[in-house]
Amino acid sequence: MDLILRTKLIIYYLTVTLAVSGTLFGCHKGEREYNDNQAFLNKASSSSTLKIAAGNLAVQKGQEDSVQDYGEEIVKEHSDTAEEMKELAVANNWIFPDELLTTHQKQLSQLQNQDVAGFDLAFAKLMVNAHEEALSLFRIVSTNENEVYDTNVQEFAKTTLPVIESHLIEAREILEQVDGM
Repeated sequence: MDLILRTKLIIYYLTVTLAVSGTLFGCHKGEREYNDNQAFLNKASSSSTLKIAAGNLAVQKGQEDSVQDYGEEIVKEHSDTAEEMKELAVANNWIFPDELLTTHQKQLSQLQNQDVAGFDLAFAKLMVNAHEEALSLFRIVSTNENEVYDTNVQEFAKTTLPVIESHLIEAREILEQVDGM
């Protein structure tokens, strides 16, 4: 019995020691980069998928022409962006997520359940919030101050920033337009 107990204690201490050493010294740089790059892809892909789905809803349920036109633009441009992200993921053997994060799923569900009369306003608010969130994420990645992002990811973020900024400006204009109605 003492031998079994001692063996279990040794295994336990070795496990704790390995876990603590991994926590203290961290993963090697390649794993950290993978995790940060993958986290970016997860967030950016989910955000883009949310905007595509919301854009499709705007085309169907939007009351104002500007809302429908913006929805079409969002679907086209974010579909292109999603394809670029997918190519980036495949080229680097990262996983390209195909489902929404929980927060984005909740936002999409709320928009789907919005009545026609309030749809344009809800859509415009969602587009402003979603593009502000994306702008913040892409700025962090494009500056890469902590040097944790792959250079291709950083370059993708830099080239995508102007598109996000343009979409945000348009979303704010639409929000102003439909907020007074």
